[in-house]
Amino acid sequence: MIRRSPPPDFFLGSGLLPEDFPDRLKRFKEEAGLTWEGVAMCVDADPRQVQRWRDGTVPCGDALFSLFKLAARVPGGVQLLLGEDVCPPAAA
Repeated sequence: MIRRSPPPDFFLGSGLLPEDFPDRLKRFKEEAGLTWEGVAMCVDADPRQVQRWRDGTVPCGDALFSLFKLAARVPGGVQLLLGEDVCPPAAA
């Protein structure tokens, strides 16, 4: 078996969320047409936890996964939250 290096576009660099994540979260909420309570309900998080995200705490674990799944249901939502298109269209 020949081992090959992963393709260059597989290297993701830092796994950190963008520094402006709280602002991105606000824009995402508005784009999705949700209230802050609605965001909390959609991702099954306590509204106080969502407030902490707004204040700069980074979501993690199940909450981050749920937020990502919610963003995937909003056109452009993942790109809005993360600042990049993590699911580019397949090459033709």
